[in-house]
Amino acid sequence: MHPHLTPQSQPEDLRAQAPIRLALVTSAELPNLFGGEQLLPPALSALGAQVSICIWTDVTVQWQSFDAVIIRCPWDYHEKLSDFLNWLNRLRELQVKVVNDLDTLMWNLNKKYLFELSQKHLPVIPSLCVTPDNQRSLAELMKQLDSKQIVIKPVQSAGAWRTLRVNLDNMLEADRDFSAWRREQDFLVQPFMPEIMSEGEWSLIFFDGKFSHALIKRAKAGDFRVQSDHGGTVHSVEVSADMQTQAQTILNALERMPCYARVDGVLRDGQFMLMELELLEPELFLELNPEAPQRFAQAIMHALSAS
Repeated sequence: MHPHLTPQSQPEDLRAQAPIRLALVTSAELPNLFGGEQLLPPALSALGAQVSICIWTDVTVQWQSFDAVIIRCPWDYHEKLSDFLNWLNRLRELQVKVVNDLDTLMWNLNKKYLFELSQKHLPVIPSLCVTPDNQRSLAELMKQLDSKQIVIKPVQSAGAWRTLRVNLDNMLEADRDFSAWRREQDFLVQPFMPEIMSEGEWSLIFFDGKFSHALIKRAKAGDFRVQSDHGGTVHSVEVSADMQTQAQTILNALERMPCYARVDGVLRDGQFMLMELELLEPELFLELNPEAPQRFAQAIMHALSAS
């Protein structure tokens, strides 16, 4: 039932016609969402929803006044992690419905979920976790992963924040940054996948467990970071049914099928290797497929009706 309506205040027929109120969550830096995400509000409105774009740090927002909160572009969360976690817990206390659901978001918030997926024998890029009390050197980490190049990233981050590509040539320089960062948080360490530079990073988008569209992200010459902030480019692509099936298998292994998901990885000898499973606030590149905004909107409405 709509939070503003009670059986005493509204007749049954009016209650049935009340629009679903949705809050699309973003950051103060992106008050109107970003890129293709801006196609979602009109798609939801076309299905009868009443849509508001809300900044997660805005203390004046009455979150309990919405039927659901949809996480979209709070892309500063990793720099305000404690506040973000408190905000999510506040939504739980208010019993506000969140899409994706809060349990899924909290699980996906920490990249250690990759170890859980690996234990399910899914094709995950080999990884190590370095905690603040772990003093293994970069050389030791490279040796343990049997790789002459490694990538280091925080277990909670976005946009390649504090992400380093380390090899024998830049190890001393990288260690100056990493020696300070590693005291503050846990880090994920993986062998560098050269396919990122030779081919690119594949992203497969799913709504309600069904494949929607795909893209490939390529880094600028000489870089390994595919994000647009670092000069990366995005290209719409058709992917094989086999790659779709491999990505689908990863989603099927989850305890709960998410409303939206972006499955990121590289291809190695025909095998899709998972880099990250993005279920929190992934950019979904809705602009790359004319039917994607409607698919996403329908998946959201289905998630609400199924609850």
